[in-house]
Amino acid sequence: MKKTGIGFAFLMAVPAFASAQSSVTLYGRVVAGVTFINNTGSGHVVQSDTCGPPSCNLWGLKGKEDLGGGTAAIFTLENGFNIQNGKLGQGGTEFGRQAFVGLTNDRWGTVTLGRQYDPPSETVGYFPSSNNFATGYGSHFGDLDNLNQSIRINNAIKYVSPTWNGLQVKGLFSLGGVAGSFSTNRVWSLAAGYTNGPVSLAAGYLDIQNPATSPNGTGGVYTSNGSYVGSLNRYVALQDANAMKVLTAGGSYSLGSATFALNYSHTDLQNSQYFVANGFTAAGSGSDFKMDSYEASVTYRLSPALLVGAAYIYNAGKADYQNLKPNFQQVNLGIDYALSKRTSLYAVTILQKAGGDGIAPVTGAGGAVVGRKALAEIPGAGYTSSSAKQLLMSVGMYHSF
Repeated sequence: MKKTGIGFAFLMAVPAFASAQSSVTLYGRVVAGVTFINNTGSGHVVQSDTCGPPSCNLWGLKGKEDLGGGTAAIFTLENGFNIQNGKLGQGGTEFGRQAFVGLTNDRWGTVTLGRQYDPPSETVGYFPSSNNFATGYGSHFGDLDNLNQSIRINNAIKYVSPTWNGLQVKGLFSLGGVAGSFSTNRVWSLAAGYTNGPVSLAAGYLDIQNPATSPNGTGGVYTSNGSYVGSLNRYVALQDANAMKVLTAGGSYSLGSATFALNYSHTDLQNSQYFVANGFTAAGSGSDFKMDSYEASVTYRLSPALLVGAAYIYNAGKADYQNLKPNFQQVNLGIDYALSKRTSLYAVTILQKAGGDGIAPVTGAGGAVVGRKALAEIPGAGYTSSSAKQLLMSVGMYHSF
C-alpha cells in the first residue's frame, strides 16, 4: 500500500520543495504451522505457534521522502506478533523488531537513528541455514552470536555505505542510555559484505557491554533477548555477562541450482553469571565463557518452486569455570515449496546432540546443585531436553505482503 501527499510544512516552503514526493509502504509476513518437540523433560510437546524459514510473524511501515539532490528522508516501524493469540512479540514492545528514522544519499550512504539490527547479523547473517530454510530454531547454540537477531540495539546510530563494486560497509554505535554509567549497555559494531557474481563474502564484529541487562528497556539492548516463538531457555543465560564480543565471518558460492555456504562465529562472554545463578559449587563471582560455532550448508533448487537444504553445525564451548568444554552438534534439514511468489509451504527437521562436559545443573532432593549433565536445547524451542539429544519437526505455511 502506497500513499503520496504533501505536508503542511512543504506548502509553506519554497516552490522547489512542493514537488517532493513521499511514499509509505505497508509490508509483512504471516506464518502459521505445527511444531513437534521431543524430550522436553516431561515427554513431547506439540504447539501451534511457529516461525517460518524467512522469519516470524511481522508487519511494518516503510517511508521515504525525496528531499532533492539525491537525498531522501526515510523511516521504518516494524512489529513482531503471535498469530495464535495476537500478542506483541519482543517482550510486548509495539515496534520491537525495528524503529528508526534517518537520511539516505545516493553518493554518501545512509544514516539512521533508533532501534536497529547490528551490522554482522545483516551481512554474515545472510549465510546461516537458520536465515534461509531452517527457521530460527536452526540457529547456532543459544544464538549467542546474535546472527538470528535475538538482540536488537536501542538508541543506535547506524551508517550504511553505498555499494562500491560489490562492497558495502556498515557501522553502528549505541549510547547505552543508563544514567550515571556511560559504558553500561554501550554497543559498537562493524561489518562489511562483498558480492561478485556467484560469490558472496562477509565479516563483522559486535561488542555489547552488559548484553542481558537494560533498565526499563531504555539501554543499548532490550531486557528480553528472546525473539523466537518460545523462550531461548537455560543456556541464553550465559549472556548475563559484563561484556559480549562476537567476531564472525561467512561466505557462499552458487553453482547452477546449488548454493554452498560456510560461516563461523567466535563469541566471548566476559564474567558470565550463568554458573553463579545456577548454584554451581565454587562459581565465585562469575566465569568467562567462549563459544566457537562452525556451520556448513547447501541448498538446491529442484524446480523453480521447490527448494531443499541441509546444514551441519558444530558448537564448541569453553568455560573458565573448572575448564569445562561443552559441545553441541546440530543437523538442520528443510524443504520449501512455493505456491506463488508470496505464499509457500515448508517443513523443517532439527536434531541436536550435546556432548563434552555438561553445563546443565543437576539438583538433589534439597534443590542444591549436586552435579552437571550434557543436555540438548534447540534454540527457541522453549524446552531443555531430558537427555543429550533433542528433535524438533515443524511444518506450516507463510504469506508475505
